[in-house]
Amino acid sequence: MAFLYKSKRNFYKKMDHSPSTKAPFYKRVQAIAVLIASVMISFGSWGDTKELLTELYDSGISLFTNNVEFSHLNSVKVGGNLEFIEKTYGIAKVIKLSKTKDGVEYRYYTDRKYVLAVATKKSRIIAYQVVSLRTSFDPSVPFSDFTLGSFSYSEYANNIDDYRLDNANITYFLESHSLGRAGLFLNLHLAYVGYAADYSAASTAHVTSQQAVASLDQAVLESNNKALNTALQTLRNKVRPNVYVVGDVDASTAADMLLTRYEYAVYFKDQL
Repeated sequence: MAFLYKSKRNFYKKMDHSPSTKAPFYKRVQAIAVLIASVMISFGSWGDTKELLTELYDSGISLFTNNVEFSHLNSVKVGGNLEFIEKTYGIAKVIKLSKTKDGVEYRYYTDRKYVLAVATKKSRIIAYQVVSLRTSFDPSVPFSDFTLGSFSYSEYANNIDDYRLDNANITYFLESHSLGRAGLFLNLHLAYVGYAADYSAASTAHVTSQQAVASLDQAVLESNNKALNTALQTLRNKVRPNVYVVGDVDASTAADMLLTRYEYAVYFKDQL
């Protein structure tokens, strides 16, 4: 009988301990639930929480792909409403007045991989510009089968409508192409800018992009037509554009939209 009593006592001891092993689990679940609720309340609403989670997800995806950035750029259209794209990009970090068109403003938005500029007139987008900052960033060039960084100027087209260049406060070369009916009669401008991603460095070019621009600029200054034609051909064969501008603007305005190297350094370089 003593043995039986002892066994029963041990059995009840075990029974008494079983709830205590479950208690910590339920407490952990409760603590996690309270933590999630507290975080949601601190954000103010489920809408804010959802927005934060979406931003975190997008940030994670953008580390491995460009899909989020491509999706954002797809929301930018010539003729579109400025307020619509600012739902995606927020308020412009910099606003400049156009030197070539009255009543036109340039608004600049930053991303880790590119700078977006839109030319607006009375809140209507008349042109936009994408400046790639990374060689791994390859957005589609509007109204074409090309992606930025995958082609040289000569591979895009044999002829050009107009071009602009400088090698002083900004090193750049920009050429223009009319898109015709298929491109809604807009203009496409392809540019190389010295402070942006240098896709040409990955090619087998013996002449660097900046050297090619400098040689052409020197030939223009000397009014040497033979040297100019040679330098222009070399540049178009070797250099890959890292900027595109599309819209109802000419070459002068497309070039005017480009930030100088000093403007880029002051407004954007340390923020990316």
